[in-house]
Amino acid sequence: MLHNATGVSMEVNLLTSLSDNIRIDRDKCSACGKCAEVCILDNLRLQLSPCRHACPLGMNCQGYIHYLAHDKAAKGTETIRESTPFGGILGRICSRPCEAACNRIKVDGEAVAIRDLKRFLSDRTEAPILYPTGAESGKSVAIAGAGPAGLTAAFILRSAGHRVTLYDREPTPGGLLRWAIPEFRLPYECLDRELAFLKVMNVDFQGERTLGQDLDLEGLKQQFDAVLLTLGAHGQAKLGVPGEDSDHVIPLLSFMKMVRQGQTPSLGQKVVVVGGGNGAIDAAQTALRLGTRNVTLVCLEKRHEMAAFPWSISEAEEEGVIIHNGWGPRSFHYKAGRLSVIGFKKCTALCDAKGCFCPSYDEEATMELPCDTVIVAIGQTIEEGWAGIVHNPVTLQSENPKVFVAGDLASRAGTVVEAMAQGKEAAISIDRILKGEDPEYGRRNGRAVEIDFSPDWSRARSRARVVAPVLPMEVRKGFEEMAKGLPYEQAVAEAERCLGCGIPFGLRTCWFCLPCEIECPEQALHVEIPYLLR
Repeated sequence: MLHNATGVSMEVNLLTSLSDNIRIDRDKCSACGKCAEVCILDNLRLQLSPCRHACPLGMNCQGYIHYLAHDKAAKGTETIRESTPFGGILGRICSRPCEAACNRIKVDGEAVAIRDLKRFLSDRTEAPILYPTGAESGKSVAIAGAGPAGLTAAFILRSAGHRVTLYDREPTPGGLLRWAIPEFRLPYECLDRELAFLKVMNVDFQGERTLGQDLDLEGLKQQFDAVLLTLGAHGQAKLGVPGEDSDHVIPLLSFMKMVRQGQTPSLGQKVVVVGGGNGAIDAAQTALRLGTRNVTLVCLEKRHEMAAFPWSISEAEEEGVIIHNGWGPRSFHYKAGRLSVIGFKKCTALCDAKGCFCPSYDEEATMELPCDTVIVAIGQTIEEGWAGIVHNPVTLQSENPKVFVAGDLASRAGTVVEAMAQGKEAAISIDRILKGEDPEYGRRNGRAVEIDFSPDWSRARSRARVVAPVLPMEVRKGFEEMAKGLPYEQAVAEAERCLGCGIPFGLRTCWFCLPCEIECPEQALHVEIPYLLR
């Protein structure tokens, strides 16, 4: 019982009235979520920024941008490396789901340049790379496939102290990062720099080893404590059009790999690329750089339906690639054994009434394009014998408890960052099982975070988005990287556009136990203890 200044008694539930005594200094808070993790009574929740919620890897975008905006670039780089060793790779080729979700769009129509800032922080050569390695567990894991999913899993499992052997059919690691993405988009220098963790962390990479040929799954299960299959899709989807089995009709992966290996295929002066994804766009721009004068891209999709990134489509058109939307191949025509014309028919619908991919055509509406070479970029297929492996969608564990799948074998991950995320999830499952823990614990219902909230709009500064420089059109002749990184001053200015949406908050009665305040790495949180409870 308490009394007021006039002596009147008052009924006060002091603890209930003190549910809002958590004070956050937003200029210090990086939204790491440590306070919510250590709250003994589950009082704290993290309002998860939409960029982080949208990232398949769950990367703390707000955190590394916060550090950069406060002139702490080294901490920003460290924050990226807590989620992935591939910040430079993702800073160049990520699909940018974070930017699509950015609240800054609601302020001035332009998201924060999150991907460019990731690249800036990851490319900092003055920041030493310290790879975490836990105490040796005595357990061993085999990973078949050294693409984005397999590499991510190798990093996480080795960090946890498990011995990792990484197999791949190619002599060097990287998968599609190395063989399918052109040098002007992802330079070897960046790729090799970020794959250096394999040697530093003592991951045993064995190239030119192919599962089903000189590698046997049963043998791997006997030799290792767990096996992860991340084989990728290497087969080329067929058009199903007579005449496509020709040296003048080249599958996308074969074409891109030849170029990456330094070979110069003879394309002629007229090239047609069939397909509407990022691979098709890359192939078209690559053909231009090889000296082809006339490059045309034809796809079933309408412009807004194309799977390729909108910014990549615009770049290709700026360079001279002609795009025809809404057409499907119908015929190939040869003269004296050489390809001369490819015929198309009008696509009237991509999907059937059930929404399944089943193109419809107007057979009377046709188009013919003269060509010397056709590059087919309509997707890849999983090799026979490996498709359809039954697995738990949460843990990615197959019906055999020692075997896990990720990447194309699990769900045909559409982007590099999605494949990396699957590698991460599979690695978490394997690590838990090797430690005798429940692989599903806490994963089916998601994290206890708040995602439906409004940010503090008053933090928005009036500033236009900084545009990263690109190579001028007149010098885009070779394979020099087209997009350039932001200079320091512009990177900081762009980081300052961030609203800092995410922040922890008190959910219910606080009992003043203080782990949140003690464990906060930035001393950004303060628990106000009432005078009467001191």
